[in-house]
Amino acid sequence: MKRQKRNRLERAHSRGYQAGIGGKTREDCPYGTLKAKEEWLGGWREARTDVVQGLYNNIRF
Repeated sequence: MKRQKRNRLERAHSRGYQAGIGGKTREDCPYGTLKAKEEWLGGWREARTDVVQGLYNNIRF
């Protein structure tokens, strides 16, 4: 059971990262539960930091 929950949270983080790279806003988070939302936002923030630091130069917003 713990492994299954961890995989869901990892997936939320990954999807948040993808959304951040894609230029989506924080309000686009599809998760309602607190833990999943925190993970999604954590991934989103990480991606936005990467974009600002220039790791993704090909993306236009």
